[in-house]
Amino acid sequence: MVEKLIRCTQCNKVIPRYDSWGDFGATTALPGVEWASDDLDKQKEFLESHRHHTLEELFVDRETYVSDRPAFEPCKVAYVEASNGKERFLIKRIKEGYDRPAFYEIIPGKIRVADVSLEIQEEELRQQITWLNGSFPLTAEKVGKFIEAFRDEVKELSPENWREEMEMTSPGESSLLSYGSFRESHWEKVLHRCEGNFKDSELKLITRFIQEHRQPGNILDLKVRKRVSIFSPAAERPA
Repeated sequence: MVEKLIRCTQCNKVIPRYDSWGDFGATTALPGVEWASDDLDKQKEFLESHRHHTLEELFVDRETYVSDRPAFEPCKVAYVEASNGKERFLIKRIKEGYDRPAFYEIIPGKIRVADVSLEIQEEELRQQITWLNGSFPLTAEKVGKFIEAFRDEVKELSPENWREEMEMTSPGESSLLSYGSFRESHWEKVLHRCEGNFKDSELKLITRFIQEHRQPGNILDLKVRKRVSIFSPAAERPA
């Protein structure tokens, strides 16, 4: 995402600011940055077509950036807010192909991001237990019972208040995904849920597995999925 944009106050159109613009036709390169000639040509065309309009600079607020795709993927839809110091604007960025330029536009509304679901990394967890094999000698049925107990404990949590129940949180691959690691009290409850289905020796295996894999960034972290909505400030409902 770019740091700044140029906005035409008459047309309400925007384009990324690729250089230090002042007088039309005069550009000042940023130290250490080389823009593609196509980008600079588009900016020149924008400045020429809005020559007699009032232009202003918008500063992007990176903290508001959201997209359902990883940051390293260029082809995606993303939203971010930008400000001229007095007003804030919602910017939508669309890039539909690697050989196509990104398009920026101002759209009405504000960004709202809500935590909507908590999930365990079930597939990865099963794979890890399978890989351990001899050092974790439980039947597939018992492994399923452990995963079921873990999943049931997660169901008791509210997506809105999940941070209060985590020891640590970390960002995910996209801005709509994050991870959280259970507090000790929740693992005690998971083990309690297992008591009726496991022998003492099996519970010891489960306890050891939890201790070895509950560190933040490991497979026992919860996936927290989020949803982004664009709300109209006036109507206060999804646009």
